[in-house]
Amino acid sequence: MKVRICLAVLALTLAGCAGQDVKEQSKAAVEQRDLLESQRKAEDQTRRAQVAREQEELSRQMDEAKRRKAAEQQEPQVKPLTGGGMSERALSDPMTALKDPASPVFKRSIYYNYDQFDITEEYRGLIDVHAQFLNANKSLKVRVEGNCDERGSTEYNLALGQRRADAVKRALAVLGVAPNRVEAVSFGEEKPKATGQDDDSYAENRRSDIVYSGAQ
Repeated sequence: MKVRICLAVLALTLAGCAGQDVKEQSKAAVEQRDLLESQRKAEDQTRRAQVAREQEELSRQMDEAKRRKAAEQQEPQVKPLTGGGMSERALSDPMTALKDPASPVFKRSIYYNYDQFDITEEYRGLIDVHAQFLNANKSLKVRVEGNCDERGSTEYNLALGQRRADAVKRALAVLGVAPNRVEAVSFGEEKPKATGQDDDSYAENRRSDIVYSGAQ
């Protein structure tokens, strides 16, 4: 009888231990599953963040391409200019002509409408005169300086000033001036002629200056 009781107790004990092992195994399995799920969620978040960054970069590149295309489409169509009236004295004595207020090449600024870089009809004759002058004096070189009024960001004004200078350079090239004799640079808003904050001052600062070395 005692032996039967001992065997029964032993059986119950073993059953209890087996049950405890099953519980612990189940708990470990749950913990392992939770860990894998947490890792999967973290990886998904990382992938989503990477996709978002790639989409943002692609969108930025597309916007930049659209802006470049729009700027290219706005590039002014340069055609040969006519007129000029350059005198023999101006052609034979270039430095004197550049410093003489009565000379046609004394004026060396081209002005623009707000936020524009195309050369208006008003200044085509002036560029024609300087093209004749440069073609008659092959040793001369010029620097075209593009300028803007203070409105707009520094980066935008530098780009706009460069387009203004480039437009004058292209116009001179159409009229026969070798491109290597003309440097086009931009000062953006950094070189104003007028310091006021009114329409007249802004108009004075929206310009390209044709600068001859040694004639300032």
